[in-house]
Amino acid sequence: MVNLFLTLFLIGNLTYKTIQVDGNLEDWTLDESVIPDAPNDCAVTGNEIYSIYMTWDANYLYVGASYKVQNKALLVVLDRGVGKGVHDINNLDWYPRNFQFFGMNADILIALWNADLGTGGVRTITGEIVNNKVRTVPFPGVLTQNRAISGDSGGIEVALPFTSLFPEGIPQGASIKAVSVIAGSDNEGGVESAPDNPSVRPYQASAIRKIVQITLDSDGDGIPDEGVRPVDVTDTIYTEEQVLKISAFDLSQRSARIGETIRIEVSVTDYTNLDIAIYTERGELVKRFVTQNAEPGSKYSFDWDLKNQSGNFVPQGRYIIVVKAGEYVREKKAVFVYR
Repeated sequence: MVNLFLTLFLIGNLTYKTIQVDGNLEDWTLDESVIPDAPNDCAVTGNEIYSIYMTWDANYLYVGASYKVQNKALLVVLDRGVGKGVHDINNLDWYPRNFQFFGMNADILIALWNADLGTGGVRTITGEIVNNKVRTVPFPGVLTQNRAISGDSGGIEVALPFTSLFPEGIPQGASIKAVSVIAGSDNEGGVESAPDNPSVRPYQASAIRKIVQITLDSDGDGIPDEGVRPVDVTDTIYTEEQVLKISAFDLSQRSARIGETIRIEVSVTDYTNLDIAIYTERGELVKRFVTQNAEPGSKYSFDWDLKNQSGNFVPQGRYIIVVKAGEYVREKKAVFVYR
């Protein structure tokens, strides 16, 4: 009888497991606690992340959060590895918070304020810039329920359809990267993270360098694995801080005739945002290119067709190309445009 009970207990902790999305976390087990967190490590009373859970069946990826918040926001940030996402979420058009992510891009955002799901939900971060903000859109087909109340422990459960997570089919070796934070109001930093990140700060930029990665498809068959314990396929990833530099800034040519194109190639030493701006000698902005999620070891190319923001060819003259990485790192080079 004991062996039968043990067998049933173990089976109950394995994928494929369907979670009833009702905000009640009693059907989750320790085997699904992919991000456990210390119960009393948040410095702000009334706020705490206890655990982030994850499991799946054939149709849904389930995410649960055991937490409490009071006049703060709970965010669960995911990277499915195929979306555009962003490195920095301080410029989102929905729940902008002063966090930068290293080793992942923020792709899907689960968020609520003061334990009220009516003020939150689940959105996809598209990476597109609209009216100087990073555009987000509601995540299609999601199921969500929350049972927490302000300042008291409770839970939120979310079911993300695989057909929406991976519209073109689950990629071979698919995985999800995840982290959770408790943050202040718009454009503020945080007071808590899971996994713990020591650089989480309330009133300045908070760097997230420790995250977890959950492997959904370890055998590479394009189907979420069945019969595994989620904790056994979860790894903690830490991205070491690097001195941010522009490691390469190359131009295809330093002079060009109207009708030609100048290619700008840039590489950086750490995760950052890239801002490439072209100015006249008088300091007037001519053209701007922005990349929200530049990664170390990658080369980023931008083609300037010698046109301004309005689509008209610029006058003959000398122009200054300025590359800015993050807030403080910048380099510039001059080019000459002639007719």
